[in-house]
Amino acid sequence: MASLFRLYKQNAKIIVEILGIKMTFKNPIINHLEDCCFIPDLDELRKKNTYFVHPIGIVIVRGAQFGTGCRIFQNVTIGRWRNKVPKLGNNVVVFPNALILGDVEIGDNCIIGGGSVVTKSIPPNKVVVGNPARIIKDIEGKEDYWIHPEKYDDVQESD
Repeated sequence: MASLFRLYKQNAKIIVEILGIKMTFKNPIINHLEDCCFIPDLDELRKKNTYFVHPIGIVIVRGAQFGTGCRIFQNVTIGRWRNKVPKLGNNVVVFPNALILGDVEIGDNCIIGGGSVVTKSIPPNKVVVGNPARIIKDIEGKEDYWIHPEKYDDVQESD
């Protein structure tokens, strides 16, 4: 296993050199965001309180725009399509394995379901799922937990 990881690191360093990406492997155990994700403006996203819930396999294209308070789960790709990049509003939640591609705007307080492929803009306060992504409902009530979990810190669910 150690030799496999060493080979992975060597190949990744070659790719990094070719693309001109400045990324370092800090630890032989993958436990740093920089080791397992490609996020070019990480410091800027942290200033906007973007939270990476399970930070592995996340790819965000350079130039993608984020509002404040977004939550991104594992294996999400926010990528370029036809030389255009996505724009996410405030408090957007993107669940695992979702793709957001091209010249799309995701409105404030949207939830992108796991495995969704978003290629068209989404208005604010919507839940979208599927491939291609489609709106299934307006956000109201319990879905608010995913957007503002801090409101529910002291609330206990009842059956």
